[in-house]
Amino acid sequence: MGLVLAWGAIAVGGTGCKSSEKVEPKLVEQGTPFDRGPKPKPPPDPNDPLRNPAYETPRGRDGDQVSDERIDAVLAEAAGHAKIGDVAQQRNALRECANKTPPSARCDGQMGLSMIEAKNRRAAALYYLVEAAAVDDPKASAELYAKIGEQLRRYGKLVEATVAFERAIARDEAAEYLFALGQVLSLQPEHLAEGADRIAQARAKDDRIEWLHDEAVLRGQIPVREQAVAALELFRAYIERANADGQPAEKLPTPPDRLEGRMAELEILAKQYATQAEWDAAKAKAKAEAEADPAPETPPS
Repeated sequence: MGLVLAWGAIAVGGTGCKSSEKVEPKLVEQGTPFDRGPKPKPPPDPNDPLRNPAYETPRGRDGDQVSDERIDAVLAEAAGHAKIGDVAQQRNALRECANKTPPSARCDGQMGLSMIEAKNRRAAALYYLVEAAAVDDPKASAELYAKIGEQLRRYGKLVEATVAFERAIARDEAAEYLFALGQVLSLQPEHLAEGADRIAQARAKDDRIEWLHDEAVLRGQIPVREQAVAALELFRAYIERANADGQPAEKLPTPPDRLEGRMAELEILAKQYATQAEWDAAKAKAKAEAEADPAPETPPS
């Protein structure tokens, strides 16, 4: 609204003298034909090319997928751009096959990986990586799925990262992929034992002292007698190898002399914890009781 300053009339006496009363100025609103109120904003279009990819993701898949031959050509072109560091042209090429129906894990995965390091494209990058992990693409390599899984783990998408690493292992049971899956599972409390088992599988292929240490730490977190006993044995093996290798303490995951307290604690806990069989029996009993006496349903309000 336009505003004009209006002054009150000055009273004049019969003698022609000015009044001594002080007159204060006041603001008066003045309309204008150009004032039409705030313009309503339309709801944001997730597929708008001008959307903010740092916070907004595509609404869904956009268009039909190109042929397999064309996908191969697009990926080759995108790889050429990536090799010389031209990320913009890499993404521009990938748009032809990324986010299409049916999906291509190779296209979606490469698009997500090309964006993930850019903060202003983080949400869009995670969208593409999650979509890629969900697709079991026979032409996608173990290396690609492992890269996808690592970035998803890095940004807290643990369930999706687990799927990606499982797809990598289905293609190549490399020790690094098995260990990476074990790490992701170890971040999910309900999968601690499975994570330790995956790390053990990795050690069977490549028995690195760091992985030995990590498996011991992980098994020591599981409140089951057999796991505590296994953790103690692994810590003893770790200390023996560390002393035999003569590595400086600062280069080890944990200096051996700092494990004495933890190992003493595990010796006590191993006697207190229930066995795996006892745990399984208790869970089965609780499940049977819950099924026999289900909780009453809450009536609708």
